[in-house]
Amino acid sequence: MKPWRSVGAVLLVMFLLLQPATADTSPPYNVVSTVVPYLPTEPFHVTDMRYPDKSNFETRTVIVHQPYQNGVPLQQRPVVFFVHGGGWTDGYADWYSDIVTPVLAAQQGWVVVNVDYRLTSEQVFLADEQCRTYETCDPSHATKAAWYDDNIEDVAAAFRWTVEHISDYGGDPHNIFLFGHSAGGHLVSLLATRDEYRALRSHMRGVISLSGAYDLNDLNPVFYSVIDQTFKGGHTDTAALDEASPQTYVRAGETLPSFYVLHCQFDIPSLPEQAISFRSQLEALGSPVEWEYLTGYTHTDEMTAIADGNETVTQRIVTYIQTHIRKVAYLPWIEQGTGDRGGGGS
Repeated sequence: MKPWRSVGAVLLVMFLLLQPATADTSPPYNVVSTVVPYLPTEPFHVTDMRYPDKSNFETRTVIVHQPYQNGVPLQQRPVVFFVHGGGWTDGYADWYSDIVTPVLAAQQGWVVVNVDYRLTSEQVFLADEQCRTYETCDPSHATKAAWYDDNIEDVAAAFRWTVEHISDYGGDPHNIFLFGHSAGGHLVSLLATRDEYRALRSHMRGVISLSGAYDLNDLNPVFYSVIDQTFKGGHTDTAALDEASPQTYVRAGETLPSFYVLHCQFDIPSLPEQAISFRSQLEALGSPVEWEYLTGYTHTDEMTAIADGNETVTQRIVTYIQTHIRKVAYLPWIEQGTGDRGGGGS
């Protein structure tokens, strides 16, 4: 080898050795996803005429996204109980798996429970003899699948299942954070405030409501179509809408879980005002509440952004969970002696 080539080879090797190591940007955890029925003794199959893959679909299930490290499931992890939006009429949990897993499960190592519930759309029917499959369904003779309050009953049943079974999937039942977007924000807020679910609050470390609805009687007319599909009395049934409004249950003397109320700059009309009114009512009554105004986001991309750990909304939610995780201190056991300690007798 010629001398100049030998020198060049040495310099090349030195250059490569001096280069900074490439950072490993892969998530620290693998995620295993399992579909589980939360009401196994009460199967409920539907056919959604909008989507061929939702024929004879079992809607009372959760997808549990469980973090693993080196092939071993993590244990006693915080749990994110996620309820999707879609105006109560649309959306399925599997649409959101690629949104809620990259940061919350794969990066943070939290267990994510991704919830399906009965939809109130006029195009979702019982999967019975009239509507067994998408191809054979006869909508003119089919039965609408759900009305309010079927949706909140399902979400409550899924939460009870989570409390009872999430330890089997590495989750801590005393560290559950409810997280909902849009109609999902309404449902998790209602679950946390409605009187009949009061006994479940001890398992709720926090409620993260992203552009939820809190006073259904005060929603913009743009919501009338989905309200009319959801409530049998429609948007003029003020009593039913009051009963379904989380703000109705924020009262003096109620002990509510911590809330994190978020809304965005380019949100659907009336949702920013709803968020401000709800968190102001919580503050006035001394209930723990934090809030965030998300500049630059729309109603849709504030949710899709959750897949990206660099997004502001994702960082805020991660920080909220990290700072509200229940930490248990284990004190050393001190064995008490039985001898005379002095200082008095019996």
